[in-house]
Amino acid sequence: MPEPTHEPQDVSAGALRGRGPRLSARPIPRRTVLRGAGVVLSLPWLEAMARADVPAAPLRAAWIYVPNGVHLGKWRGEEAERPAVGARPFDALPPLFAPLARHRARLQILRGLGHEKARANGDGPGDPARAAAVFLTGVQPLKTEGRVRLAASADQLAARAVGGATRVRSLVLGVERGRVSGQCDSGYSCAYSGHVSWESETVPAAKETDPRRAFDALFRGGNASLSPEARRSRIARRRSLLDFVRAESKELGGRVSARDRARIDEFETGLRELERQLSFDGAAHEPAVEDGSRPGARPRGFAEHADLLGDVLALAFEADVTRIATLMYGNEGSGRRYRELGIDEGHHALSHHRGDGSKLDAIGRINGLHAETFARFVDRLAETRGEADASVLDRTMLVYGSGIAEGNRHDHHDLPIALCAGSGTGLGGGRTVVFERRTPANDLHIELLRRLGVGPVPLGDGRGPLPGLA
Repeated sequence: MPEPTHEPQDVSAGALRGRGPRLSARPIPRRTVLRGAGVVLSLPWLEAMARADVPAAPLRAAWIYVPNGVHLGKWRGEEAERPAVGARPFDALPPLFAPLARHRARLQILRGLGHEKARANGDGPGDPARAAAVFLTGVQPLKTEGRVRLAASADQLAARAVGGATRVRSLVLGVERGRVSGQCDSGYSCAYSGHVSWESETVPAAKETDPRRAFDALFRGGNASLSPEARRSRIARRRSLLDFVRAESKELGGRVSARDRARIDEFETGLRELERQLSFDGAAHEPAVEDGSRPGARPRGFAEHADLLGDVLALAFEADVTRIATLMYGNEGSGRRYRELGIDEGHHALSHHRGDGSKLDAIGRINGLHAETFARFVDRLAETRGEADASVLDRTMLVYGSGIAEGNRHDHHDLPIALCAGSGTGLGGGRTVVFERRTPANDLHIELLRRLGVGPVPLGDGRGPLPGLA
């Protein structure tokens, strides 16, 4: 496949000045770039990019997961006790949300949402594993040695339906690596604790934890040092290899059991997705994303690591490489020691505080660091220009929260979940919204999928779109 030349559009001084608001005969893509003298510049938003026959600016969605529950007093503030059902404007932001003060008008704190399938329901201990597994699926995970069974998650349902418009259907990121084998929590597979995004009932979505690798995969064809010629050669080799593997897979499929046939079908689905990605011009090379944005060496500490992953995700949204994403600030049950905060005890151990004031204080500081990191990510989206000179945040919906409410009790009702969304999403803000007890959290995901143009789709124990968010 030939490398795109990125020839500049007609952007001479005369063409830009014109005579009145005359539009180009052909709409100009928002990501048009000018190349010359070694400089790459993105064009500003032009009237020619806003013609009626140009598709509406896309909606985006990302789910950010925090492990081990939260300090509920700091999350809920003066509303620690459950208020009456309905919406009420913020009197004051709860302490944990102080870093998001500038986004107050976009923020909704949701009360009453729960995950019944994260409860034991006869399966015994293992609440952390269930909390992460259920967060975007609403399905009770299978608890048995060496096997997993769950369901496709909300983000992957969105990726199947709307992800085909972008080179990467969905972006799955995390600060900690996920495992797909072994047992990590009372007989539950490690795959449950380390993944909230699931492609199918047996396959978690591959999670990238290295910001530099994520950047290179998204914007540099997997290798920032490749020349255009080397990149074209790599594409040709990959296409040839795909053809060979597909032929071998087809031949093998007629000689295996039904269970192996299902596994081969999953494998071939991955082949088709790789081929689809290779079909995009540039093969993941995004010239408008400057080399200066490439993350440096392996980050140190949680904040630097999570900030870099957030920067990569923001760039992916800005460049319209993907519109669907998940980001885990830690695996469920994470024992990370936040030494940058002077905390030497593991996060999960601290969450079992039993009312110890010093442990509760440490949990609050960890939660505060997470919230500050999330706020910087929201700031990044708000400060980046997107379509029609609006911000990227304006057309983005962000869910921030956990599958555990209070870590000491492993509660899965009245979960700590917040929604931050731009005005272009049609969602409200500046308030707390309280729902009936044990309203399925999946109803929130179904509502976001509806706004993305997906559905109606069954999602675990979800009953339907969640009302009252507009």
